Amino acid sequence: MSKIVMSFFFVLTAFCSNLAWSNVDGARDAVIDVVDAFRKDIVADKTVLASNPALLEQRVNAILEDVVDFDDFSKKVMGKYYRRATAEQRVRFATVTKDTLLKTYGASLLELDANRINVLPLGPQGQGRETKVDVDFQMEAGGMLNISFYMEQSKAGKWMLSNVVINNINFGLTFRKQFAVMMEQNRNDIEAAISAWRDSLAKKS
Repeated sequence: MSKIVMSFFFVLTAFCSNLAWSNVDGARDAVIDVVDAFRKDIVADKTVLASNPALLEQRVNAILEDVVDFDDFSKKVMGKYYRRATAEQRVRFATVTKDTLLKTYGASLLELDANRINVLPLGPQGQGRETKVDVDFQMEAGGMLNISFYMEQSKAGKWMLSNVVINNINFGLTFRKQFAVMMEQNRNDIEAAISAWRDSLAKKS
């Protein structure tokens, strides 16, 4: 009897492991879809988009809106100050963050080599809810960007981008630290800090 129980246990464990890996593999599929959209809708059409920033921003938004919850991303950036912000301030912060990042990183996508974008096989994963998907982007002018997309499954089962690490720079953590500094510099005035945040991001665009 004990052998039967043990056999059942090992079969069940193997099944659950395969199921978990299958779910994790869905994170990579989601990233592949995003990368393919970058290649087809932006990089391949860079000549037109380079002279039309509004159209570029529109296309980047169309690609990211299904995989990025900018409200949630902004909440993470605000960190401990999120609870102190009014509903209006939260919306303003999220809007400023989204609009500026779309302009900034949309332009950088035009520098990619469409034929040299490689989504790597999934490597060992951590113990948290996030799944890391690494992508190598070759720049036309030379040089390589390694971007780690941290994907998290929503309650509805959809894979969403929760953070990005570019060449070992954790953007979620970096932004959170930057906003905390702005809060200090503006004597914990959230309204003033949001304005400073907007000006800071605009300088990078």
